[in-house]
Formats: sequence, C-alpha cells, structure tokens
Amino acid sequence: MPAKWSTNIEFIPVILEVEVNCCPICNSPLIIRKERVHHVQTLTGALKLICKLSCCSNKQCIHRRTLISPKSEISIAIPRWRIGWDLLLWMGFGRFKRHWSVPQIQCELLDTHQIDISMDTISKYLGKYQLMVAARHQDMDRLKEEYQECSDVILSIDALQPEKGHETVYVVRELRKQRIWFAEPLLSSSTSEIQKLIQRAKEWAHFLQKPVKAWISDKQEAFVTAIAIEFPYTAHRYCSNHFMRDLAKGVLEKDSHSKVQMRRKVRGLREIEKETLSELDQNDGVLTEEQQQYAAEIVFDYCASVRGILNDSRGGPLNPPGLRMYHALEEVVQSLEANLKLGKTPISSKLDCLKKRIQQGLIIYEQDKAEIVKYTKMVDEVMTTLNPSIGTVTQRVEQFTDIQHQLQKLSAKDPLAKQMMQIMQSFGSGVFVGSDDLEIPGDNLDLERWFKKPKGHERRIHGRKHTGLRLVYEGPTLLLALDAHLYQEKPFTSLELLPYVEVEIPDSQRKSVERNRIMKKASSKKKETLYLAL
Repeated sequence: MPAKWSTNIEFIPVILEVEVNCCPICNSPLIIRKERVHHVQTLTGALKLICKLSCCSNKQCIHRRTLISPKSEISIAIPRWRIGWDLLLWMGFGRFKRHWSVPQIQCELLDTHQIDISMDTISKYLGKYQLMVAARHQDMDRLKEEYQECSDVILSIDALQPEKGHETVYVVRELRKQRIWFAEPLLSSSTSEIQKLIQRAKEWAHFLQKPVKAWISDKQEAFVTAIAIEFPYTAHRYCSNHFMRDLAKGVLEKDSHSKVQMRRKVRGLREIEKETLSELDQNDGVLTEEQQQYAAEIVFDYCASVRGILNDSRGGPLNPPGLRMYHALEEVVQSLEANLKLGKTPISSKLDCLKKRIQQGLIIYEQDKAEIVKYTKMVDEVMTTLNPSIGTVTQRVEQFTDIQHQLQKLSAKDPLAKQMMQIMQSFGSGVFVGSDDLEIPGDNLDLERWFKKPKGHERRIHGRKHTGLRLVYEGPTLLLALDAHLYQEKPFTSLELLPYVEVEIPDSQRKSVERNRIMKKASSKKKETLYLAL
C-alpha cells in the first residue's frame, strides 16, 4: 500500500470489544480505556477496525495499566498489518501453489476484487507469508507427529547452482514422506561445510527417533566423505543415473564429434529448394502447373525431413543422438533410391543431388560407427545389471564384474574402454549397496525432478527455462514454502499460520540475500565507482 491511504477508499467501520468482562488477575470489572483504529484491506472490502482497549477498574491491581486488546482483531489481521488474513492467504496460495507472478497477482486483485495494491507491498507480505509457511513446515512437533508411523527414514542430498560464479543451494530431502527437511545456500562445497548439513540431518533423525536407513547422493566427494564420517554404518547409494551419465560420457562425446562432422557434409538444402522454386517459376510447358507443383512439393518435403533430422539433438546413453541421426538419414537415402529407380523425372537431378550430399555425411560417421555401437551396447549391458528385477545383488555384481574384465582387456589400446572401466570401479561400491531386501531407490532423480516443479519461479534465458537465483539466496524458506504447497489443495487458514507470525528470517538466508545485494550493486554501471570507493 502507499504511505497514506487513498482518499477514495470507503472503509467499513467494525467495532471490536474485549471478549471478557473481568480482570484475569483480580477478577474486577474491566473498563474501556481508549480506542485504537486499524485500517485493513480485505477481499470483502476495506475495513476500519475500531478496537476497544480495556483495563482493570481496580486501582490496586498490579495490572491496572495493562491494556487488553480484542482477540477478534487477530483473526482479521495482525496489528500494524495493512491487509487482512484472507487477502494474505489468497495471495500466498496463488504465488506458491499456482506459481503466479507478482504482476499477475496485482492484476487479478484489481480486476476481480477492485483492490489496488503496489507490487512492492505484495512482495513484502508474500515474504512474511513465505517465512510463516516455512516455519510451519519445519515445526519439529508437527514433524514428529507426521513421522510417527514411519519405522525409518531415507535421506537424499543434492545441490542446485543456476549460474556459475554464484552460490549453490544444498537440499536435504526425506523420501519416505517426500518432504524437504532443510536447505542451505553455501559459498563453498568443501567437506567441512557439507558435514555441517549432514550433522544437522543426524540431529533431526535423532529428534524424530528414527534410524536413517540409507543416504542417496550423486557421489560428490564431499558427500561421500561427510556421510562416511557421520553415518559410518549406514548404506550410501550412489545415484545410478549419474553413474550412467558418467559411464556414457566418453561414448557420447565421440558420437557428438562424429555427428558434427556428418552434419557439415549434409549441406546445400537451401540451394536445392531455390533451384526447384526457380524451375517452378519458369514453366517450360512440358508439365502442367499441377504436375510441376506436385513434383516441387516432393523435393521440399525431402529437404524439410532432412533439415528436421539435422536439427534433432534428442537421445541418451543408450541411443546417442549421432547414431539416431545416422539411421534416420539412412532411411531418407533408401527412400530417395526407391524414387530414383522409378525412372527419370524432372526432379530426379534434385533428388540425386540430395542423396549424394547425405551419403557424404554418412561416410564420415561410418568411421566411428562400429566403436560407438560397441560401447553403447556395453553401456546397455551395465545398465541391465542395475535392474533389481533381473536377479539378486550377487548375480548382478558378477555380471558387472565380467563387463569390467572385458573393458580391462580393451583398456591397454583403447582410452575410452579405460575411462569406462575406471568409472565402474569408482561407482561399483555404491550402486549395489545393501542387500536384496533393502528397498532403496536406485537414483536421486526424485530430488532433481523436484527442482523442476516450481515453474513460476523460473526465468527464461535464450529461450530456455532457467531456474532463478531467488531459489538459491532465499532457499532456506522459499524451497520449504514451495514444498509445503505441493500437496496443499486449498489455502492455509489463519489459525495454521498464526503461531509463526513472529518468525525471523534464517541467518543463512539473510546473509545470502545481503551478498546478492552487494553483487548487484558492484555490477551496476551507475553505482560501481561510488560503491567500490566505500
């Protein structure tokens, strides 16, 4: 709201009186001492709360000068707030559940409820709402009650760094209840800093009186060391997705290099299309206009298909993008050859030219194709050993070891085989951790997918969705507020958030926000000289 209320707002007077008639100390009658006026904006309209403040009528009472406020005021709005609970809860639900932006909330208030509030005011009260919801989400008494039926907990840890050079937010999430426990932005990823997070998780588990059945991480060195120190006898599962990503990295790099070389040879699509258009304009009378148009469309469709194949970068460890592109171009060549065998036509020269250009690219990729296919098949065999449905842990470890021996024989002459063997040795102790009856998720994708859920808190860079830095420097409360709304089907009530009104911003978040403010000032062209001179 502005510093002063607008003169065209009509406030509805509401008189609030103290609910009791006697002093709680001496039981003497209460008398009205003074009035306090509290202007509040609500969804139902602007209210003028006239609070009758009472005090004890007994002059000998030690609390005679203590003013008693009506409790009903707090159910409408907190003293000194300029918006009511209903408006705050509506804005918070729209922001954190529906992921509305602040300008969208402002427009919705103005269009639907005829309430004009500045974006600064909306942001200010959403910050209060965020703190209250986060504090409720971390309330240890509520947490203990929620985990009462769980026999143990499974913890996962991962980090999010939207941009290089900025801080990284580390998140500890419990998988039994699919619940984020806490998040901390850190300047350093050293073992000593990570160990503090692991110690905090240990304290939480001790408070809940639940044993930690397992940890899941992406095998960062700091995670491995810190968890081994704090949980020496707890299973630590390495994320199989990260393992497969690292294992196939060399194969995908070779495939990517060959794909680039192949694409460079498949050129001249635009020239073929231009020549076809030129011939279409110069009708020599041999073909009718419809026949020429039909023939030209065949050339255009082939060129469009090839262009779509060349622009497709999808694929993965088991289906490399370059190999997919190679097979797709092979199919185009086969189709072109089938058309050329039908006989000579006015577009035969164009189709033959296109076929030769594609074949030049295929010849380039064929130089590495056999090796890429061989190691892709090995990656697939390794991935099969991670599937618990194909056999016991002992059987799958034996298959895993056999593949390692195969790679070891090839490693003397092939650096790619050596790289894959080293990665298998590095991850081998973690991807098969535990026994057959120890039900532990095989990867940490559950937490990584969670990072993609707060869509309204992303921004776009170069046309792609990019997680905003706000998720990092406000992570200790923002991530918890977002997590609390995932399964919240309707807005919170004032009674649910009232106990957390006085919650302060966590120290780690306050420092992170301050550092971000300094970075913005230092990067400002207008204030850079003045700020750095201080």
